[in-house]
Amino acid sequence: MNENVITVIGNVVNDPDLRSTKAGMPFVAFRVASTPRWFNGARGAWESGPTNFYSVTAFRALAANANASLKKGQPVVVHGRLRVNTFERADKTWGTRVEIDAMSIGHDLSLGVADFHKGTAALPDDHDRLGEDSVQSALAATEQGYDVVDPVTGELGPLTEPPRDADRGEVQEPALEPA
Repeated sequence: MNENVITVIGNVVNDPDLRSTKAGMPFVAFRVASTPRWFNGARGAWESGPTNFYSVTAFRALAANANASLKKGQPVVVHGRLRVNTFERADKTWGTRVEIDAMSIGHDLSLGVADFHKGTAALPDDHDRLGEDSVQSALAATEQGYDVVDPVTGELGPLTEPPRDADRGEVQEPALEPA
């Protein structure tokens, strides 16, 4: 099976939200912001790149442990399956959400100390858990108040309706409104 796996280092944007799928499986949803930083020797100062936001979902025991362990603002390392989801908002604008189906989550110990308590083991699950309606609505709720970043310019802005391929009716990449 071809899947994209990603490891992201960043900060928790919002307190995790523990919910259940229609089938009763517990899951937690939260967002992580990751901003690359480097030291510019010529300027003698640290510089930051554009911030990327990721919607993270964890299931079962990992969900319960993440909910009990993570708080807004804490540095984390998230490892999991990557998915990019395009959706239409209630106001008919289009959005793109980068989602991670977490397989492992931990505090970034290069920035602090954590107190670990043994819990239950998370079981692997191969089906597309992020596709469930209850999971998508939880992910949408975690991203309110965030603009979309233009991948070319790095500017923030609201989305316009994405253009459609006239021949096939397919949605192309969403475009930002000019500032």
